[in-house]
Amino acid sequence: MKLVADHSNADTPERSDYPMLTASASEGTINTDPAWYTPARLLIAFCVVSFLVFLDRGIIASNGVNGDTESKTGIQGEFQLSKFQDGVLPAAFMIGLLIASLVFSELCKHYNAFRLIGWGMAIFMVSSVGCGFANSFWTLLVCRIIMGAGEASIINLTGPFIDDVAPPSQKTLWFGILYLFPTVGIAVGYIFGGVIGASMGWRMPFLIQAAVCVPVVLWLFLVQPISLRTMHDDEEEAHTDLSAPLLGSEAAPPAAVVNSLWGDICILCRHPVFLYSSLGYCPVQGAFGVYSYFGPQAGHELFGVGRESIDLTFGGVTIVTAVVATLLGGWALDRVGSSIKNAMLLNGWGAVIGFFAVIAAFWLPPANATGFVWFMAVFAIGELAIFAGTAASGAVVVWSVPTRLRPLASGISAIASHILGDVPTPPLVGLLQGYIQDWRISMLVLTLILIVAAVLFFIGAYVKCIDYRPAEERLSLEKGHRLTVSNAGNVGPLVSDMESATMVHHHGDLADHDDTRQ
Repeated sequence: MKLVADHSNADTPERSDYPMLTASASEGTINTDPAWYTPARLLIAFCVVSFLVFLDRGIIASNGVNGDTESKTGIQGEFQLSKFQDGVLPAAFMIGLLIASLVFSELCKHYNAFRLIGWGMAIFMVSSVGCGFANSFWTLLVCRIIMGAGEASIINLTGPFIDDVAPPSQKTLWFGILYLFPTVGIAVGYIFGGVIGASMGWRMPFLIQAAVCVPVVLWLFLVQPISLRTMHDDEEEAHTDLSAPLLGSEAAPPAAVVNSLWGDICILCRHPVFLYSSLGYCPVQGAFGVYSYFGPQAGHELFGVGRESIDLTFGGVTIVTAVVATLLGGWALDRVGSSIKNAMLLNGWGAVIGFFAVIAAFWLPPANATGFVWFMAVFAIGELAIFAGTAASGAVVVWSVPTRLRPLASGISAIASHILGDVPTPPLVGLLQGYIQDWRISMLVLTLILIVAAVLFFIGAYVKCIDYRPAEERLSLEKGHRLTVSNAGNVGPLVSDMESATMVHHHGDLADHDDTRQ
């Protein structure tokens, strides 16, 4: 039996607009929502999960845990690491993330996605213990790779779950709340790792982190699970491949699994807005990676401000701008209309404004302490603009692909943002700066990639595509938009309710909602 979400009771007051279903895959039965479940509780749970996973990235990079070889403190001091080895550790998770993202995307076709998040957190927790007891660089490296594998389930699956349960009129804001916690987690990890690592040794933060994960993992395994939507009522079942064996049935042969996965990737590549959004976010992520890594150093050398002061200032400004811009961007998109076109335009204009603000920050202020104040003020404007599209980017990824492919799309988009974004840009900018010895020019060259991002977002905004959100959700948003227009004194609806429910184009034009486009 194929598990299809039932919207027949969507209008009853006892149930949410988009009820989550629990199911026994082996028996094919569909039940009502579990007692613990509400959309807000699920959002809170996933925010906690995201916070814990990204807390680790701050911990591994903190001075209290990372240390240095000269003072023989931290990881570097104990294992006498080279700079290359030290640089490999925080990036090692990418190996596990890359492989496990594909694995979890395939597994969620056969197993309950909520439970898979539990398994991901369990893998993350055990690997964190391994980091705390690592006796060599290679042991630590393996644990970091496995931690990336655990993280993959959170990156792939939490976004699609929120897409299912968030109120349509606030959906982008909910994405914004979810995507706040990676930034907050990293920032808290810097402080936590620095304080605990300096006072109790570099191993203790990893062990405490694992201990905090224990109740979260137990909860994910013990509560009655909910199921991720695999298709909407208005999607054509023939193009939603649920024919693979389910939990409790005979496993598919490896060759069939690989062929299925490859076929899904090929389908994603035929959805241009997904590609433009994912590729457009890579330069944004790359620029932010350089600003985070080299920003304090560049500010110190340009304006002569002490390293401690500039570290604290950069960290504080980044946290504040990330929180304000992510929430404000999500709220604003919901207010103007959360269409795919509007989301892409928000990202495009954010990249343009961010480009000019960052260039002005590095080039206009005088090279003194007063100039640093102006530098941070203008730089904060640039960060606000760049962060404003965070929620919109995540939303476009899951709205522009078939429902069953949302986990795979989320994983591939995240991997691309690292492989083509913040992994290569810091070393490349470091090489450039080492050659020209001028931070203003180096940052100018780096920031040019934001124009590439803007071009990709703007093209994606005007490319014809299908919005894969449920018909009733698109209809409710269309009704809200028409009501706003009518209140403003304009003419009535442009299309009938029936047309809105069956035909949609992401920037207002109408196109057949027919899966033969694949």
